[in-house]
Amino acid sequence: MKLSFSEIYRILPIAKRRTGEKLIRWIQRLFNSEKLVKNVFDAKYERRALLCYLPEAFKSKKQPKHHSNLTECHTIAEAFDRLGYNVDCASRGKTGIDYSCYDVVMGINCSAYSASFTIDKNISPIRIFYSVGAHTFYNFRTTAKRNKEFFDRHNGWLLPSYHYIPGNGMNYYMSHLSDAVISLGGSFLTQQMADESEPCDKVRQLPAFYFNVTTPDEKKDFSKCRNNILWFGSSGMMHKGLDIAIDFALEHPQFTLHICGGSQQEKEFWKFYMPKIKSADNIVMHGFVDIQSDEFKEVLAVCGLLLNPSLSESGAVAVLNVLGNGALLPVYSKGTGLDIESVGIEVDEVTYDKFRNALLAVADLPTGTIAQKAWDAHHLVKEKYTLDEYREKMYRYIKEIIKE
Repeated sequence: MKLSFSEIYRILPIAKRRTGEKLIRWIQRLFNSEKLVKNVFDAKYERRALLCYLPEAFKSKKQPKHHSNLTECHTIAEAFDRLGYNVDCASRGKTGIDYSCYDVVMGINCSAYSASFTIDKNISPIRIFYSVGAHTFYNFRTTAKRNKEFFDRHNGWLLPSYHYIPGNGMNYYMSHLSDAVISLGGSFLTQQMADESEPCDKVRQLPAFYFNVTTPDEKKDFSKCRNNILWFGSSGMMHKGLDIAIDFALEHPQFTLHICGGSQQEKEFWKFYMPKIKSADNIVMHGFVDIQSDEFKEVLAVCGLLLNPSLSESGAVAVLNVLGNGALLPVYSKGTGLDIESVGIEVDEVTYDKFRNALLAVADLPTGTIAQKAWDAHHLVKEKYTLDEYREKMYRYIKEIIKE
């Protein structure tokens, strides 16, 4: 029986309820794995480059701003176009690609990129690994320690809310096998990648960028907002330390925690924390907040502190979007992947005790000091973490790698 599109659309909600979101996502990934968009800019060069990332980045010239990865993918393709390459883009799960026709293959840690390392000696393109996060070894170590630390506090596990757990199929050897590595993030995570790569000097550091959508009020009153903490993130809520933020707010009612985002798919996390949140008057659930919305501006206006206890990020664009569009003092982990220690409070290890002590130390600071650091963080991000800076460095790095 062949169903029409309208019939499929009508029964989709029923299918979701009866079979669950997991099956729906599996079907979406199955169809997505067939994507290979050829010559994304309709260029007429002799050389060809394959980008293993996100073909959907080329559906429209205007990239959405809910995540930076589509803009990253499009910008990388632009760099190859400037260098005289026709650019094909394969989805991350794409298989059966003929790699022999490409001069350069660049991609993230995915099936489409790892499959370019074939036994055929006639297939030898330049391979550039685009590293979006810390090295796998570092991720596994820190995740294991966070698991233990959470269990000691709550006598339970919330494994589905971590990004990196052994057995999830990550190919840790990409940094070793590739000709070069472009590491998105700060100096700490880039050094982690370099320490695990051979030779270490093939790793190049590339700062992330933020989307400039609004301007903070110069008259922001930090005497009123200094005890308002913002957690701004998405999936992997244990990985990104939302448990630490909630536990701190529950223990210190003089602070108000604003939660923006968080994945509804991580049901075990919400099953554990939602009863606690509902009984607390100082935790505000905003749900998903579009950075181009008025609600985003309002949240930035009422919060004086930004909390990001993440295990590892490739330059934490969520943090950059908050700081670049608002004035907040960041209290963040070293693994956040940002070099902003001069204007924020950097915590060297992701544990509840470490972040509690850091937040209480901030509470002892004069209001003027908090305000100054918040504005310094805003100006630093606006100056250093721009899309133009990302674009030019990406172009320069790819050009250098190909030449070498």
